[in-house]
Amino acid sequence: MDSVKKKILLAEDNAINQKVAMLMLKRYDQSIDIADNGLIAVNKFLLNEYDLVLMDLHMPELDGFEATIRIREIEVSENRKHKVKIYAMTASSISDESARCYAVGMDGYISKPFKAEEVINILS
Repeated sequence: MDSVKKKILLAEDNAINQKVAMLMLKRYDQSIDIADNGLIAVNKFLLNEYDLVLMDLHMPELDGFEATIRIREIEVSENRKHKVKIYAMTASSISDESARCYAVGMDGYISKPFKAEEVINILS
């Protein structure tokens, strides 16, 4: 991966998962914002440009599916030049949800707990 610092939005409601993800990704010198739920994720997206959104699927306020729909709507309404990569994070069997992930505009998915290298590869 190039040496340019990337900006990541981690949409995750579980504090332990947030801390683990932060520790793993900080080793790669990435800039990371955390959203405790889908609504906060959408609001942070309104104010910032991100290279990647790691989206938990099951969160309060807005789940990852609805948050993704809103983010994609913002990209269109604001005529953003670059479409952010959005990857679902789930601990459940993704085969049940993969079609829905793609249908709402996600670019892919990773299983929790993820490995930092998976995220770095997505950013490359």
